[in-house]
Amino acid sequence: MINNNSLDQNLTPEMRKNLFGNAYLNMLWHCPEAPSFPYWVHVPDSYNEEEDSSYQLMVVIHGTGCEVEAYVNEAKELADANHMAVLAPLFPSGMVERDDFNSYKLLNDRGTRYDLALFAMIEDMKKRYPRIEGERFFLFGHSGGGQFTNRFLLAYPERLKAVCIGAPGRPTFINPDEDYFWGVRDFKDYFGKDVDLEAVKKVPVQIVVGERDTEFIGDSPYGTCRVERMKSLKKNFEDYGLSVDLKILPGIAHIGGEKERIQTAQRFFLGI
Repeated sequence: MINNNSLDQNLTPEMRKNLFGNAYLNMLWHCPEAPSFPYWVHVPDSYNEEEDSSYQLMVVIHGTGCEVEAYVNEAKELADANHMAVLAPLFPSGMVERDDFNSYKLLNDRGTRYDLALFAMIEDMKKRYPRIEGERFFLFGHSGGGQFTNRFLLAYPERLKAVCIGAPGRPTFINPDEDYFWGVRDFKDYFGKDVDLEAVKKVPVQIVVGERDTEFIGDSPYGTCRVERMKSLKKNFEDYGLSVDLKILPGIAHIGGEKERIQTAQRFFLGI
């Protein structure tokens, strides 16, 4: 019977390199501990060349359409130059309800734990690439990924070096008088703990939104477009003692601008 061992049989390291290039460092991996959720990785080629070097980890969370490859590709330049590995989860739609594509943005939706799936991916990546530092990491997400990043900051600040929250249309505010997801009054019901504000305050925060991201997304006390809501989120965070860098990217709408967004985040992370 033909199997994977048949394809690998008698291949020398040189032959493997010539056949597959650096595929092992740029791969969509299955996650054994969270088998419904694969993840992309990019690890700089220098990982195989500098045996004593360690690598910081940046996690990139996709938006509603699961369009993650463009962000990974645009992250490679600065990642390669700065010993930074990239992990990008793929959270497929239809997990909680057949036509649902929003549940991952909540981290925990009716028992489906996207937050715990991310932790499983990080642990699996660390096993594959032992010199990646995954205990604390950088986190970036745009749109739906920005919602995930926003809420992950409030749930797990102790795991984060810094975050870049990219233009979430429906952010979560530090508001003890309103239920999750707009506020955090019942946060403990979802995560088994209240928001640890002192820990959250230690995480550097950047908020990124395009200058032209001004389409109407609903009436709200926080604003009617993403630019207004990001300004409201910045003020809310600062009112609770967080340090926030708001970047409004000139000429950028909600769609497009992947390079500008992710490299803005990376420069922020590299300055920490």
